[in-house]
Amino acid sequence: MSTEPTEAPARDEVESTVHRLLAEILYVEPEEVDLETGFIDLGLDSILAVEYVAQLKSELGVSETIEELHDLGTPRALVDHILAESAAA
Repeated sequence: MSTEPTEAPARDEVESTVHRLLAEILYVEPEEVDLETGFIDLGLDSILAVEYVAQLKSELGVSETIEELHDLGTPRALVDHILAESAAA
C-alpha cells in the first residue's frame, strides 16, 4: 500500500468533467454549455441540480451541495472552487 499523497486533479480534468456532466444533465451538446453562464440561466433547476451534484460526487469525489452551486453561480466558479478545495486538502 502506497503512502504517497494523491495529486490534486488537473484543471483540465475537473473542467472537462464539470462541463460534460452538466451537458448530460441538461440533455444538450457540450458546446451549448458556456462555463461562464449561470447555472440557472443554463436551465439547471433544483431537480436537475440534485442529479448533477450526485454525479459530481460520484466522478470527482467532491462534497459540493446544491446550495453551494447556487452560491458559486457558474460552472467556472465551481471548477475553481473544486480545485481550491483539493489543493487545500
